Amino acid sequence: MCTINKMKISNQLGYTLLEGILHLAVFMLFAQVLVATMWWLTNTEASVTDSTEIEWALFIQYVDSYLTEVDSIEIENLTNLTIRNDKTTYKVGLYKNLVRKQKNGDGHEQMLVNVESLFVTMEDNLLQIKVNFLNGIEKEHAFYVTFSTE
Repeated sequence: MCTINKMKISNQLGYTLLEGILHLAVFMLFAQVLVATMWWLTNTEASVTDSTEIEWALFIQYVDSYLTEVDSIEIENLTNLTIRNDKTTYKVGLYKNLVRKQKNGDGHEQMLVNVESLFVTMEDNLLQIKVNFLNGIEKEHAFYVTFSTE
C-alpha cells in the first residue's frame, strides 16, 4: 500500500508559481489594451458627436462672406456687430444662448447655438470674434475686412 500512495502523489500535476505569473502577465496585458481601447473610443465618440466644430466652421464661412466690399462696420457693447454694404445690412449678435443674424431688419437666423458669450472687436481692418460655448470650448477668429473704395 505504501507504493500506491507514493505513486498517486507523484502523478498529480500542480499549478506552479511560474504558470500563475505567466497567466497574470497575460491578463494584465489584455486589461491595458482594453482600457486604452475604451479611452480611445470615448474620445472619438465625443469629438464625432460634438457639433461645435462644424457650427463654428460654418459661422466663420458665413461671416467671412459678409466682409467683402463693406461700407461700414459698427460694434455695440462688444457683442453686436452691424455690417453694411451696398444694399444689405447684416446684424449679428448674441441673444440668450445663441448668435443670430438679421438681414435688412427682417427676421432672425440662428448662426451658433449653445453660446455663453460673444466678444467682437475691430482694429484697423482686422475684425476679431471670440465665442465661449456652454460646453467650455472657446473659439476665436480674426477676419480681414475689405472696405469699398467708393
